[in-house]
Amino acid sequence: MKNKLMVSFLALVLVACGSSGSLELSKQEKEKINGDVNVARQILVQKAILKEASTEKLSDDDKYNIQQAKDEVEVSYYLQKKFGDVLNNIQVSEEEAQKYYDIHKAEIGNHSYEEVRDAIVGQIAYEKQTAIVNKYYEDLLNKYQIEEILKKDFPEAAQPTVETPAPAEEATPATEAAPAEETKTEEKK
Repeated sequence: MKNKLMVSFLALVLVACGSSGSLELSKQEKEKINGDVNVARQILVQKAILKEASTEKLSDDDKYNIQQAKDEVEVSYYLQKKFGDVLNNIQVSEEEAQKYYDIHKAEIGNHSYEEVRDAIVGQIAYEKQTAIVNKYYEDLLNKYQIEEILKKDFPEAAQPTVETPAPAEEATPATEAAPAEETKTEEKK
């Protein structure tokens, strides 16, 4: 009896060890990493972490937060895929940059146009990128009648507003000399 118990316990341990140690790269992953052992290591560590995490008991808040994070990643990926080429290929003419410099000269300070030209071009490109994405958001607000939904769920809100996220990081150049005039909308509760 003791031997059967020990064999059963060992079988259970082997099954548990086998399942916890059975990480492998899929065929698609192997093709995507193109022989880069560091990328393979990263993927396998991610899989190990996810395997460890799958044994954790999650609260409803944890599950909600994980789903929100997944949704944000999916939205960012979709927006980059949908607008990536357009956003990354925005052109800014020399005239546009010079006009921006002339209008914002007081804010820019004692810097010549040549010193801040690249920052200005980046700022104008960022503003154009933001306008494209904001137009898409406005189209979605109308298409899905989001304001009407909000009025039903939040009747006390006079004019609910939606804060729109910035375009994907790769598409937003950093500017130093010509800071953006950010207009953030506040959600009214």
